[in-house]
Amino acid sequence: MRRSRDLLFNDDTLRLELLLTPLNRLGVSIETAYFAEAIRAAREDLRRLRITQLQPYFYLSTGYGTVAGTASIALGFYDCNELLRGLNLELRGFQYSHDDIVNLVRHELGHAFAYAYKLYTRKDFRRVFNVKGNYFLTYPVTDRYLQRVNPWSRDFVNPSGDHYAQKHPDEDFAETFTVLLQPGYDWEREYRNYPGALRKLRFVSDLLQELGNTSPVIDQAPYPFEPLESFKITLAQFFKLRSTRLSRRQATGFIDPDLLDLFWRPPPVLRGSRKRERDYVHADNFIRKHKRAIVTQVSRWTGVDERVVRDLLDKCSARSHVLDLWVRKDKRESKLVELTSFVSYRCALYALNDSYMNGRR
Repeated sequence: MRRSRDLLFNDDTLRLELLLTPLNRLGVSIETAYFAEAIRAAREDLRRLRITQLQPYFYLSTGYGTVAGTASIALGFYDCNELLRGLNLELRGFQYSHDDIVNLVRHELGHAFAYAYKLYTRKDFRRVFNVKGNYFLTYPVTDRYLQRVNPWSRDFVNPSGDHYAQKHPDEDFAETFTVLLQPGYDWEREYRNYPGALRKLRFVSDLLQELGNTSPVIDQAPYPFEPLESFKITLAQFFKLRSTRLSRRQATGFIDPDLLDLFWRPPPVLRGSRKRERDYVHADNFIRKHKRAIVTQVSRWTGVDERVVRDLLDKCSARSHVLDLWVRKDKRESKLVELTSFVSYRCALYALNDSYMNGRR
């Protein structure tokens, strides 16, 4: 890798930038390979069991879950890429494998199926899963259920080894559903010595045959609760990280403070307003528009290879987009001078000592 790109886009720099990026500006997608494959596998499981009418809506949020009473399923954004997964492991102490994610999706599909067909209103369902009172209002708000878990119980499936089915009938059904969705799994044999769990498995298997090809009784329109785009806290705040001081020392390509000095971050009252669109241009577009001219002039006066200047401008453009920075249209000429001066200064530092580019030794 070219030295300038290594300095500007190394893992330490990307790590710090991620930590200081608001969750709604992370630029992550549900189409990431981890989720795309997990969703594809889970949908194939549904088809194999002839569950054809359930149409869940998947979206990113701060954790895994299904919106109560809907078929909308949230997936944890921290599993979108390797850098986020590594940070989650480092700062929260856990990381889901590919198989874990597939099983999490299967589990949430169980909730979606139960809600889509309002199974909790059926007498046979309430009897088999021992539902008492309001299905949703009796759900525990803490994990104190772990204090009463019976690890030797034969009345519950336990596919993940954490006895999660014992938390509430809602989880009991979802875990049972997860077992049935696993391809090639001989659950009749595996649970032959667990009469209570086997009864539930057979009951749910019959339910799937009964309802799988019928229309759900609820509207399956998307109903995302707390989608990722609604969170303005930074990743560091989400992880409850007290300080990023150590990361700043190692991030040779960190230029966010300079960009925040150069450009304008709109106040909430102007975000998305017509005034901003009329009077301002996005800094990302501004940089790309003048990139060719800046590269030529800075390379000429500093003696730095054009590719190095281009690398720095690519970093400026990418971070300006993430930080949602703007330029007033009536200040474009002065901002072009400031931007050119900034890039010239950084490239001059690089020419003197190519071990850093952010001006902080």
